[in-house]
Amino acid sequence: MKFLAPALACLALVACGPTETTIDSAIEAPADFMPNILTGNIEAHIRFLASDYLQGRDVGTDGYEIAANYVAAQMQLLGLDPAGDNGGYFAQVPLQDVRADLEFAALTIDGVEAEIGRQALVSTNPSVLESEVTAPLVFVGYGVSAANRDHDDYADIDAAGKIVVVMSGVPDGFPTEERAHHISGRTKLEVAAAHGAVGMISLTEWTEEQVAGFAENYFTLPAVQLTAATGPSGYDTVTVSASVTADLGASLFDGAPMSLADVEAAMSAEDGASFPTFDLPHTATMRQRTHSEPFTAPNVVGMLRGSDPALADEIVVLTAHLDHIGSIHDDMRGRGACRSNDDADPICNGAVDNASGVSIMLETARAFIAQGTPRRSVLFVALAGEEKGLLGSEHFARNPTVPADAMVANVNLDMPVIVYEFDDVIAFGADHSNLGPIAARAAARMDIAVSPDPIPQQSLFVRSDHYNFVRVGVPSLFLMTGFSSPDPRWDEGEGFMGFLNTHYHRQTDELDGELEVLFEQGAKFANINYIIAREIADSDEAPAWNEDSFFGNLYGHPAE
Repeated sequence: MKFLAPALACLALVACGPTETTIDSAIEAPADFMPNILTGNIEAHIRFLASDYLQGRDVGTDGYEIAANYVAAQMQLLGLDPAGDNGGYFAQVPLQDVRADLEFAALTIDGVEAEIGRQALVSTNPSVLESEVTAPLVFVGYGVSAANRDHDDYADIDAAGKIVVVMSGVPDGFPTEERAHHISGRTKLEVAAAHGAVGMISLTEWTEEQVAGFAENYFTLPAVQLTAATGPSGYDTVTVSASVTADLGASLFDGAPMSLADVEAAMSAEDGASFPTFDLPHTATMRQRTHSEPFTAPNVVGMLRGSDPALADEIVVLTAHLDHIGSIHDDMRGRGACRSNDDADPICNGAVDNASGVSIMLETARAFIAQGTPRRSVLFVALAGEEKGLLGSEHFARNPTVPADAMVANVNLDMPVIVYEFDDVIAFGADHSNLGPIAARAAARMDIAVSPDPIPQQSLFVRSDHYNFVRVGVPSLFLMTGFSSPDPRWDEGEGFMGFLNTHYHRQTDELDGELEVLFEQGAKFANINYIIAREIADSDEAPAWNEDSFFGNLYGHPAE
């Protein structure tokens, strides 16, 4: 129990009260105050959550459970009501370690077996643990259905009861966020399932040597998934999926109206989009078995009940993921594991990613209480399993512990890079709802600019927990420290990209090492986050999607 004394010491540091001037609670209107976030509180939370005693907070480990208990204790100390399962602060997420059975897996084309682990890889299915399908093949181009772009690869074919063959990528000209949505394997699987497909084969440019490397270093290792689909995942319909080498993929077009090379040339032609789709003259049998070891890990949920009887049943959800990626000794899960190359310091502590976000969320909750009860209710959720694929937020968004239709907005905190003095922020989601102007007003109050996405190629909008709230129709905002100061060149050790290239998912994302975490920048970021959340919680009208929002029209209800 060597962690006990430091743990209690840190709990006491935060629980004993502020170390700076407390906030004046006499607030008459949002424009009349400037919050005073306590830098010392943010530091105290980060120091505990990023300590070696928590061993990197990998979901499913004792370190994560300690972190979850710490956050629950802080919520209780603050006076937040428990809003998890059975009247407590924990809302359990049903998870499983899954691993593909490469010896059982099979892909046979017209009776000829592909070599699994060399020519093809058959994926796990977290929902249907063992399945086999035999069906004709149909080529569906990119496998994209985008009515707003007048593009539907399924328009002229019948995929019901068939195995779809899908190219990677999306058509040229799709905006960055839409491109990121359509390019994901999850979206393509859901679209295939919606059209009645029973299997999916993804075409790649891989060589046999590359597939063998993936099989040895990736597919033989366990990964974490939800224990069952918590929404339209497609796994129950498309029960087997596989990826194949470039050579095997090309052979699927033997005897077809066009070769794969001709198809690729037509789809990349500059004289207009030509996206051929057609039945392939082959039948395939696909088989998979998924080994599963179920377990649970908690989201931590606290509620500040609103004061306005007309608005208190509407809920603003503030989120930050609590988990990180463990240490190099956590060999139970290889995907997304700690990339430490220092045996003397094997722990990926996750000080910035995302102890900083959780700490800012807790301090935001304290500021809400100090400033006076908001009109709407505010829900604070520390999420599990973000590092494993946004799993805690997916489960919570589709199975919330509050009425689903009560959630009117989500403000997400993921990895605020508080290692430099930032002069701007990026507000992902600002273009999709009237949360954008709210973010701009909040930043301006702190003399901070709001900048456009400087790295659209990273598709960050769909890579953090807010995306799962978007997918259930909740207008969402994800704030990130900006690039205006210092110069964020890719090859320099400064700013956001310096952190990403040097410390992200490495053992150096820790306190009191080579990385300097600037707690006062955390307080500045928390101020902006608080002002945003406060305006949402106190506004007369609930947030609404913009009429031209792709995600609003796909998942939500656009503004009138």
